[in-house]
Amino acid sequence: MSIFYNAYFLKTQASEAKLKEKFSRVDVMPESEWVTCNFGDEYPTGIFEPGAYFTKEISAQFGEAIFVCVDTRNDQFEYEHSQGGTILRKLCWLSDGSQSTWAWAEGEREAWEDEILFSEANFARARELIKYGEQLELVAEDLLRQKEQELQAIWENRRYVLGDKWPLGDATIGMAIQKFFGLKIPIAVK
Repeated sequence: MSIFYNAYFLKTQASEAKLKEKFSRVDVMPESEWVTCNFGDEYPTGIFEPGAYFTKEISAQFGEAIFVCVDTRNDQFEYEHSQGGTILRKLCWLSDGSQSTWAWAEGEREAWEDEILFSEANFARARELIKYGEQLELVAEDLLRQKEQELQAIWENRRYVLGDKWPLGDATIGMAIQKFFGLKIPIAVK
């Protein structure tokens, strides 16, 4: 089963009525400090396009804002986090139809990235992948050592390689981000 959705999550003092002036759908979740806005399965203008921002203006108006889009059909996700009109973090994992890679990394690293993307478990997965060449043959020992050193440097520096898959990602990272922040989505679309 594939999953596609996107939503804005706001930590704001604005009233629900004020939010409804900006958003077509507002879901106040009693068990969360975040309000979910425009939860749905339509492509917002600019999604998965470099240069598009989703939360800068909204955070300037309402406070802290997070935008998450998860698309497991195409192994893509987009994440943006802003406060007071300033981008704190923006990451985009994009598919070109044959492979998904990092397309955008902006702002300062957040705590969830160490727990999810730069974790030891994700490093172990990446290490397994580099053992094989394009034809799934085992790579030569000297090439493997070189690739391991490169991979180790990426993890140690917490670096995203734009246009490549390091650190390993997939579309479900968007859901892991939501879990980290305690961002709730509505059970049913209104």
